[in-house]
Amino acid sequence: MGIPLTEMRSKTSIVTMQYSPPAVLLLCLLSLSSLCSAAGVSEVGTEAGSYAPPFTLTDISGRAVSLESLRGQVVLLNFWSMLCAPCMAEMPSLNRLFLTLKDKGLQVIAVSIDPSDKPVRDYVAKNNIAFLVLLDAGKEVYGKAYAGPALPATYLIDRNGIIVESFSGLEVWDAPEMMKRVQMLLGQK
Repeated sequence: MGIPLTEMRSKTSIVTMQYSPPAVLLLCLLSLSSLCSAAGVSEVGTEAGSYAPPFTLTDISGRAVSLESLRGQVVLLNFWSMLCAPCMAEMPSLNRLFLTLKDKGLQVIAVSIDPSDKPVRDYVAKNNIAFLVLLDAGKEVYGKAYAGPALPATYLIDRNGIIVESFSGLEVWDAPEMMKRVQMLLGQK
């Protein structure tokens, strides 16, 4: 049985075009793809304008957290290691940024790629890190979906899950220009 999608009228008759359900699905997918392209959104990837690759990892308490569960919030996704001096240097400013903007909808997620979780837990506790810290000891997420040219690798993701900007290397996250970037994104609904 076909599904009538459109009617074409002529002076003497109405012609109804029939499509099978698989054809309707294909047309819908093509339309969605066209809409995404027109809006400047490509497929999943790590480039600006792409949907952030989905993942689920455990936090330092053993609770599973998915990136998808944070839709509706602006996410600053940071990949780091305790063996990376620039990563460790930027952690205090990342924490200050989070503490300043968390009530406005900012979620900071730091994904540790360290092979052991105990030193990460100790560091988080000792330094009063307030944001979410996830563990990727096998580098499954970092190595396959997000690997940047250097650590720290950070992605600013909008409320719809689209990467707005990416950063490689040390940043001062609570510097005025960076705060302004994040606040502008938080202001968009």
